[in-house]
Amino acid sequence: MKKVILYAVCVLMVSSAIAAAPGTKLIQSFNQTFPNAQNVKWRDDKDGFFVSFSQNGNFNKVFYNTDGSFIYSLKYYTGNALPTNIVMALNKKFGESKIAGVTEVTTPNNTVYNIKLTKDDKLYSVNILADGSITEQEEFTDGTVDK
Repeated sequence: MKKVILYAVCVLMVSSAIAAAPGTKLIQSFNQTFPNAQNVKWRDDKDGFFVSFSQNGNFNKVFYNTDGSFIYSLKYYTGNALPTNIVMALNKKFGESKIAGVTEVTTPNNTVYNIKLTKDDKLYSVNILADGSITEQEEFTDGTVDK
């Protein structure tokens, strides 16, 4: 009887592990989209699959739903890779400033850049759409938010 129970538990564990893994089609799609991905790590979630990886020196995360459809991606980098129109919008708004970091959020319909930058003694958090329009801006001085 113990062997039957142990066998049933093993079968259940293996089948749940197989069900939780991303499918071959999703992995192929990921590899085509991100051919230079390194240190790829998949993690399943009740709503789908997260994959984190490095590509071209940047850290990335992508979320796919349970059907394997792309939902969103996050890309973290310095300001060097920002599109020209985004850099021009920042220069126009803030003048001479230093970009501390960028989180690029991409969905099937849009890309938003969350940019942290410093100027003088202030830290700014700015959301800019792909067309260069600023949608949100927060200013921080000495650890407090100045709107």
